[in-house]
Amino acid sequence: MPAAAKSLPTPRQWISLAATIAVTLFLLLTPGASLLARAGAVIGLCIGLWATGWLPQWLTALVFFTLCTVAGVAPADIVFAGFGSAATWLVFSGLIIGAAIQYTGLGTSLAQGVGPWLEGSYRRALIGVILLGLAMAFFMPSGMGRILLMVPILTTLADHLGYEPGERGRTGLILGGMMGTFLPTYAILPANVPNNVLMGAAEAVLGTPPNYSDYLLLHFPVLGLLKTLLLIAVMLWLYPAHSPRQTTTTLDAPSRLSRPELGLAGLLSVAVLLWMSDAWHGISPAWIGMLVALVCLFPGSRLMGQNPLQSISFDSFLYVAGIVSLGALAFHSGLGERVAGSLLSVLPLHEATDAAAFGMLSGLAMLLGTLVTLPGIPAILTPMAPGLANITGWTPEAVYMTQVVGFSTVLLPYQAPPLIVGILAARISLRETTRLCLATALLSVLLLWPLNYLWWEWLGWL
Repeated sequence: MPAAAKSLPTPRQWISLAATIAVTLFLLLTPGASLLARAGAVIGLCIGLWATGWLPQWLTALVFFTLCTVAGVAPADIVFAGFGSAATWLVFSGLIIGAAIQYTGLGTSLAQGVGPWLEGSYRRALIGVILLGLAMAFFMPSGMGRILLMVPILTTLADHLGYEPGERGRTGLILGGMMGTFLPTYAILPANVPNNVLMGAAEAVLGTPPNYSDYLLLHFPVLGLLKTLLLIAVMLWLYPAHSPRQTTTTLDAPSRLSRPELGLAGLLSVAVLLWMSDAWHGISPAWIGMLVALVCLFPGSRLMGQNPLQSISFDSFLYVAGIVSLGALAFHSGLGERVAGSLLSVLPLHEATDAAAFGMLSGLAMLLGTLVTLPGIPAILTPMAPGLANITGWTPEAVYMTQVVGFSTVLLPYQAPPLIVGILAARISLRETTRLCLATALLSVLLLWPLNYLWWEWLGWL
């Protein structure tokens, strides 16, 4: 009887089931409804389920695919756009690479090498992994790749420092490393997908994309350095912990790498060099990752065990495919543009001061991200930049750069596929991550946005 009771759905899951049935009936019984209404029903349901976490993320993705297909909400190439996305296959390759790092023991060796620099103080360890994550963004252009590479190292490091699963110190170290290589790195041009979408959209609309140095000067002092300091302060506040424990297996001097470890380390070194030079050779980080994954999966490589795919959870693969497809549906249906246009129509931009316009445009990008996820923001807002420039009196470049302030302020984890993939891989609670995102976003709006405005004004952008 107790086992049966444990398997019963919770009240939240019953609500999720009722909402799914209601949307299904609406789609099937009102075929004459507009595409906007039908797409809005599916998108609203899935965003609600992803935001609350009342259903597993992968299950919500399957709900999305099924409802869109059964009800004919959009063509198959839109519904399943996520499976053709480079981001999704970068997740797949990252899962393979992470499993190989664990199987060969390379994660343990790396943690043993880094451990002596971080032992003795939880504060030192936390600051160290956050700064390590930020530094990696200058060398690896893919946020997804960085997080998937760091997760096995961070989890092994937490083990070696004596933090058990469920302890705040372990959660703090793993989340700190992931957020360090994610949140402040929107200030580095090629370091995340939304930045690259913005670059491409700006080139398509205005003819000239932003360059690396101008982008870095405009954003990194506040959205990079100061946001890193803010993240450190928030992490120490939300996740206080005892000093690392000295156990018999922690922080031993690293032994010589085994042959499989050396092989995998060499393979990853080549991958990082290719990731760093993608502007030169033009190969997507996803396909570089897939080449590494194929080597790891090849029989006889000694980098993974027998039946390697059976040891891998594909939750994050399905989730990212669903998120990317949802963004494609929002764009295809016109829902994202309709919502953005509706919000713009009520914003008093004509009579606003520069400071007020800066806050409204940044806030518009931040809120739009809850609907179309972060990569969808520049695709929708950048074409509006010339018109908004006429209203505000700014340059189009200044208008579209406010998006960076908005999409670097992440309200909920589901908006950012790399973050969700990381917490799924590391088995971190969605509630913990949501709390961290909301706290960081609130403090960013209150503290960093005004400083960002003053910095832009000092540079002469406004």
